[in-house]
Amino acid sequence: MDHIVRNATDSRGHVVLKHQIACLFKEAISFGATSSAIVSSKEIQSKDSLAALCNGEYTCPNYGLAAGCPPNVEGPDEFRKWQAQSNYSITVKIELPTSVMFSAERKGVMQLLHQIVAAVEQKAIEAGFKNAKGFAGGSCKELFCEDQEKCCVLAENKPCRHIESARPSMSGFGVDVIALMKASGWSAPIAEKSMLSDKDATSWVAGLIMLA
Repeated sequence: MDHIVRNATDSRGHVVLKHQIACLFKEAISFGATSSAIVSSKEIQSKDSLAALCNGEYTCPNYGLAAGCPPNVEGPDEFRKWQAQSNYSITVKIELPTSVMFSAERKGVMQLLHQIVAAVEQKAIEAGFKNAKGFAGGSCKELFCEDQEKCCVLAENKPCRHIESARPSMSGFGVDVIALMKASGWSAPIAEKSMLSDKDATSWVAGLIMLA
């Protein structure tokens, strides 16, 4: 970690010690992540073309249904502004059998991912990173409010029912997750249904907490 983290500042301009950032990535493990890493925020790639896939040739079935998904998020342009204000980010990964990715168990794993990201984001805020922002994967509507007809934030302008757990999807901000995994020092195998016959095949889901 020493070669990654030197001097960082929180939202008040105070110097943050290395061990404070190290504590955040250790917290991710304690909350249930398989792995966590510290990356330079400059290494994160946000691409307009990736964000556009949410409403591309094959529109995501969750498009427009949640406050945490396009077109209701700020998108790559705003993400890059936040990125410019951040020196370091925490990445988290949950490893799982590929068979789980294509089963009903996937929902529970994705919920856990959001909860880990939200918990680390809160710890970062408490540590002085008042503008820390967490991003996960998957639509919060599908994961937390599938039994609700509509997102209450969009339909009724009410606070999110799961504000302590649900976080925006990285997809809507065009985050290149494969590049993010590589920046974290992790391999990034793609889960495919053709791998289901291999009982040893594994995959992953990932999240991001940008510190500022």
